[in-house]
Amino acid sequence: MNLTRRTFIASAALLSIVRPDLALKGGAQSWAEETVAFNRANLTFAPSNDVGFAGFFGTRYKQSLDRLASQPIDNVPFVLDDVNFNQKRRFYNYSGDISGRYLEVASLTSTKDRPTTPILPEVIDEIVQYQNPDGHFGREVDWNKTIDVAGSTDQSLEMPILWGNGRLILGLFAAYERFGNEKALEAGKKLADFYVNIVVKRFCDPARMDEYEQQAKGYAAAYVTCVFHGIEGLVRAYRVTGEKKYLDCAVTMADFHEHFDTLPVGHSHGSISAHEALVMLYEDTNDKKYLDRVLKRWDEAVYQGFVNPSGGVCENYIVCGHSDEGCSEADWLRICLMIWRNTGNVKYLDFAERMLYNEYLMNQWDTGGFGHRYMVSDDKGCFAWGERYAESYWCCSYHGPLGYYELKEFFAVGSICPKTGENMVYYNFPLEFTTPLTLDGAKWQIMSRQLPADANCPIKTVATIAGPYKAPVKFAVRVPEWAQRVEVSRDSENVEAALADGYAIIDGKVGDELTVSYFGVPFIEDRRFHRIPTPVDSTKVDECVLRYGPYVLAVEESGDPKIRDLNLKLDQNGVIQIPDSLTNAYDMTHEERDGKYTFVFNISFEK
Repeated sequence: MNLTRRTFIASAALLSIVRPDLALKGGAQSWAEETVAFNRANLTFAPSNDVGFAGFFGTRYKQSLDRLASQPIDNVPFVLDDVNFNQKRRFYNYSGDISGRYLEVASLTSTKDRPTTPILPEVIDEIVQYQNPDGHFGREVDWNKTIDVAGSTDQSLEMPILWGNGRLILGLFAAYERFGNEKALEAGKKLADFYVNIVVKRFCDPARMDEYEQQAKGYAAAYVTCVFHGIEGLVRAYRVTGEKKYLDCAVTMADFHEHFDTLPVGHSHGSISAHEALVMLYEDTNDKKYLDRVLKRWDEAVYQGFVNPSGGVCENYIVCGHSDEGCSEADWLRICLMIWRNTGNVKYLDFAERMLYNEYLMNQWDTGGFGHRYMVSDDKGCFAWGERYAESYWCCSYHGPLGYYELKEFFAVGSICPKTGENMVYYNFPLEFTTPLTLDGAKWQIMSRQLPADANCPIKTVATIAGPYKAPVKFAVRVPEWAQRVEVSRDSENVEAALADGYAIIDGKVGDELTVSYFGVPFIEDRRFHRIPTPVDSTKVDECVLRYGPYVLAVEESGDPKIRDLNLKLDQNGVIQIPDSLTNAYDMTHEERDGKYTFVFNISFEK
């Protein structure tokens, strides 16, 4: 294990200690002085199911899908208990939470002729019969009575139903879109009508603000968590049916939600999913206020400590959280991707990558599912991973693969170069994949495979371009925030590249086999993601995070985690030397990821 770290130690002196300004060869200055006019409308995404996903993370994705067909979630009675109450399993009162999540991820990852799980067709056919006359699924409710929040997720009624129905509306429309099931479409529309006719009037009523305020600040069964969870499904209903009443209802709910849209809040999964809906509203209305709300919240979460150095958030959307949650980690990954899709700012891809290589791996279990682990925090936020304590097959094991599923679409994205009008490919993640793209009406294919890491390059890949005969293409390689520089070579010769908006852009062509080298050395950050210059002399830096490549480095704990004191050496070139006692989530085995690890240190540097 730990090949990447040990390989680095062998010859780290080959690299400069000073991070360049990412200026690359040939024409970099002209691009670097201006920004590329990023245009969401010009982007071309490959459908996720058409993208081949291989290598280390491809295996983890496959394991997450295999988990959907294993016990105890591999049978129809278990999946449907939250709508027909055939057994008393956990969270049965969240009507649609498991069944809706199951429908969504299993349908999306299926092809029309090959369901992801054997029981999926039966679940789709049976679930629609449990819909109530008013459109909702679950117990009968007097929706006009005062909100019942009993203080326990297992005791309250109305809010859990709304939470589950928010997930189920997405599942029903996913089943229709994938399989053309008309019963699923009709049930989805009827559920969307329930929001139009009942939910928005009852739970977005300015005259009842006192009631909402009293119930807003709780956890999984709270007003702010459960009511606004349905906005995403309403936007999906509009996109599928074209019926504007659903978009209008989503807008009304989103505007009313703004009053409660604050940090901290009791439930990060619910909060981030509401922001995913705001991004979707921006895409459908072009009203920038929705995107601005998301960008503002993202900055607050990141730079005020709600996002921890490993790239994740806690289950409670607070700074001093005690546990993570796979659903929330998937949502944080997804929201970063969605924001890039609408802004072109690579910092959001940087955070998605940090999440993937660190928190996502630490949250995923050896079964392939996702769940919870203890996090250790102080008044500044989380500084250590505690032990895993629950694989949450009632929620996280569905949402985790959904995050992987959406990530696949962003590996390689087609566009049009705003300077030349040529076809362009954004090569966003140096992973192993095959992505088909349609550019200017023609079929292209981008293939990526990883090469062994070495001291100079924490990550190195080979990217191959296939497409129309002799067609040119601008190939834009994201320069990660951890990289000193990125070099692209063809036939062992460096290709001239220009830098623009965080991408190294080269003139590519069909048939290219490009070696992409991501150069980097260890560096330190503070606990709010700000780079700290590597010391030039012996000194001490308190409460810092040690990074190498996309990895957050950590030390295993045998007792209670704490902010540890480390003594690190600088070589003759000032490069930080990494001792073998440090590790990272990527290098760990499944068993090792179960353990406790500190990732914030007080470091004494010795020259």
